Amino acid sequence: MHTSPTASLGQNANGGLNVYVREVCSAFSDRGIATDVFTRLQSRDDPAVESLAPLSRVIYLAAGNGLDKYSLINEAPAFAAQVGAFAEIQGLQYDLLFSHYWLSGEVACLLRPQLAVRWAHVAHTLGLVKNKRLASGARPEPAMRIRFEGEIAQQADLLIASTSDEGEELVNAYGARPDRVFIVPPGVDLATFRPLDRAEARRKIGYSGGPLLLFVGRLERLKGVEIAIRALALLKGRAYPDLRLLVVGEDSRDGDESEKDRLMSVASSLAVRDHVDFLGSVAHHELPYFYSAADACVMPSYSESFGLVALEAQACGTPVVASGVPGLRSVVRDEVSGYLIDGDDPAAYADRIGRLLADRELAQQMGRRGSLLAQRFSWTRTADRLEELFDRAVDRDETQLQTFVGD
Repeated sequence: MHTSPTASLGQNANGGLNVYVREVCSAFSDRGIATDVFTRLQSRDDPAVESLAPLSRVIYLAAGNGLDKYSLINEAPAFAAQVGAFAEIQGLQYDLLFSHYWLSGEVACLLRPQLAVRWAHVAHTLGLVKNKRLASGARPEPAMRIRFEGEIAQQADLLIASTSDEGEELVNAYGARPDRVFIVPPGVDLATFRPLDRAEARRKIGYSGGPLLLFVGRLERLKGVEIAIRALALLKGRAYPDLRLLVVGEDSRDGDESEKDRLMSVASSLAVRDHVDFLGSVAHHELPYFYSAADACVMPSYSESFGLVALEAQACGTPVVASGVPGLRSVVRDEVSGYLIDGDDPAAYADRIGRLLADRELAQQMGRRGSLLAQRFSWTRTADRLEELFDRAVDRDETQLQTFVGD
């Protein structure tokens, strides 16, 4: 409800969730499974209906234009009513509701009595988990969100978690039934995200010599870009005067506050403003050039449900220096495909990045290992697992549901 799978990545709330929906719908289409994706009309230029894949379409509904995501919850009843009306007018009978994020989960909760179908939900992020570790100055997730997440966790037929840590949080913190929680890791497009020639990649993105660090993601305090900038300042002052940090992603404004402006101010105060390039959003298919051009991908996030950016970077053969939060530990192997760091000390990041910059052979070795590790995560495997679970959810009764405990 709060974002669209057709929106440009790195802008506003657009990120891993968008990729997930798009890739799963495409993979389902290849399997003969049709999907209708309902999302909000983002601009007057949006069509009423748009094709996402041969058997998948996006239906744009007018609801909550200009509202922030917390105010959108008030639009859930109207949004749900429009979805129901569309299905009725079209004479559609859906087999399963598949909701993403807590706002869409509330819509599914309202729709379910009318559509009387099975309901699967993916949280993508959890408010209680985000509140456990907040960046300085970041606003905690409101109690309203956490209350809705609890209701969804206890009512959905299937809860799809990206990692075992997320599954445990759903059970222990939100009261979900263990037999309704299933671990299905997201994937990466291995045909698109693959190692490219470093010199050619740098030429493609317009950079030549000198070491490069890369951050990819929305600009919000949660992502910890300030830590990367401070680590850059430490390294530049030591042995890497030409070191640059490329920041790919658009601003996520929190009220009147611009995170991009704040980060630019931090860089200026550290005398590295000329060494940090804010590039804005980049088309998803162009990201492999940026990953392959970089010496390291830096992810100092305070919280991640799943490290999709880290997975993409590793698929391109780029070592990752990331925070040791659960979602990143599930895809990055410490001292194998990169480094995981507990805490938010820029000096620790500078130390690990410095090791990679000083030892090109080590960096290449970690990159090769990361590329091999990424082969375990594909959207084909994700879609296969989801299809299996959804087929059984639609066809089985409650007794059969319990046979999948521990999957």
